[in-house]
Amino acid sequence: KEDMTDLLTKKLTANEFWQLSKIDNGVTELPPGQVYRGRRSLTYGIKPSFETSLEKAEEFFQYRIGIEGWAEYRLWDGASIAAGIATYPVNTITGMKPLSIPVRSDNLNYVEKNASLNRLMFNQTGKLAPALYGRIGIGILEFMYGGVDAEVTSPLFGGRLLIGLSGSIVKKRDPGNPFQFKDDEKKFYTTAFLNTRLNVPEYEFSIDMKSGRFLAGDLGTRITLSKFIRGVTISAWYSFTNTSIFHDDENRGYHDKGILITIPIRLFTGKDSQTKYFYTITPWMRDVGQDIIHYRELSDFIDRDTKIYLDKDKGMMLNK
Repeated sequence: KEDMTDLLTKKLTANEFWQLSKIDNGVTELPPGQVYRGRRSLTYGIKPSFETSLEKAEEFFQYRIGIEGWAEYRLWDGASIAAGIATYPVNTITGMKPLSIPVRSDNLNYVEKNASLNRLMFNQTGKLAPALYGRIGIGILEFMYGGVDAEVTSPLFGGRLLIGLSGSIVKKRDPGNPFQFKDDEKKFYTTAFLNTRLNVPEYEFSIDMKSGRFLAGDLGTRITLSKFIRGVTISAWYSFTNTSIFHDDENRGYHDKGILITIPIRLFTGKDSQTKYFYTITPWMRDVGQDIIHYRELSDFIDRDTKIYLDKDKGMMLNK
């Protein structure tokens, strides 16, 4: 405390302060006698939503405009109940005919609704060991699927490389009833992946590879390139999977691809938060290389809390 006071009053330089300091992100529990004031038990928020579709040839441009709301109630350390709802009073999007294995090609049957329950789930995230993170989610995981989703991840080489395993067992939800699964579909969908992320903090750049079984059962790899620019992350992805399991021309030989922009809410509120806004540009009517929408993947949960990024961010402070 005295050193921090001396830093603020400029009795210590930034370099002298860091020489007296130690950063350790391998701690799994607080030392005896330490007090931690956690975040609020209930956090919530709303945001505007604008989604577009360019799929239907007879209707060049379809869209919906509305509001999304979210809330998270903290149960204990790392555990929470997360909920998300949305309403779209302006909605011109209509459904289309699903393809041969419709894991996503029937999603317009969901987004054509003017209101939806996007999430209602239990989530537990934490450290299983000093260099091993774990997460499990159970419930309504996203607007199309519910079930169980789990993963483990370990940072290696000071966080230069993240490597982990993930998988899910899910069932498709009934688009007409937010609390039911589809009666005409008894099938469970499963995914299983080896996940890797190569961080290049020198250029604020990362490369993600997700290899394994995707929702439709196609095997392959999805590569994602991401660039971090002043808090905003711009990503582009491309998939290589075995499409011979599909019996339609739209999916066979197709490579899933798209662009994602991620904006943290803290840029607008000025307060620290893990909540982020997303905007994606991608073809909707494909089932190749698809995964469920995960709630706070571990690679994003770990984020910059690794040695290589902490050292870099510390250096930025030294240069001020």
